[in-house]
Amino acid sequence: MKDVVIIGLKLFAICAVAALTLGGINAITEPVIIQRRAMELQQALDELTPDAQTGEAVEVPDNQVIVKRYPVSKEGQNVGMLLELAGSGYGGEMKILVRYDQDGTIRAVKLMDNSETPGLGKKAENPVYMEKFVNTGNSENPVPVRKDMLPPEQADSITGATITYLGVSKALAEGARYAAAGGD
Repeated sequence: MKDVVIIGLKLFAICAVAALTLGGINAITEPVIIQRRAMELQQALDELTPDAQTGEAVEVPDNQVIVKRYPVSKEGQNVGMLLELAGSGYGGEMKILVRYDQDGTIRAVKLMDNSETPGLGKKAENPVYMEKFVNTGNSENPVPVRKDMLPPEQADSITGATITYLGVSKALAEGARYAAAGGD
């Protein structure tokens, strides 16, 4: 009986030290992580709107795909919006930033936070991958939400990562609809 109590106390001490250590590390690293994410977001906003100004973010309630919207203006005139979208990929939720014209046309797109499979779904982080969506989203050229809507060379680029592609394309299509409706 005495041995069981001693073993229990030793295990308790080990767990307490581990918990305190992890809590301390988290307290040190959390502000750095928050600062890094804010810096990455600002860099992405600047990258997507090099010729325009991005306004303050506005939360979009009651929409599962559109998280935030940023007005985009050029020389004081509204030229569209930048949307933060939540797509659903193979690895879970994906954060996507997209610049839209007022008619819903995609001007630039960037995949941000995601947990997609390295070598397959992670290819969507590459700007070349996202080029297939640029200049789509309007009434004449809808966002390609199916593989058969792409030219053969682009369709081959999504082989093995179809779920990632569908998550990105469906989110972009919803964003295009939202932008074309003026944010309604």
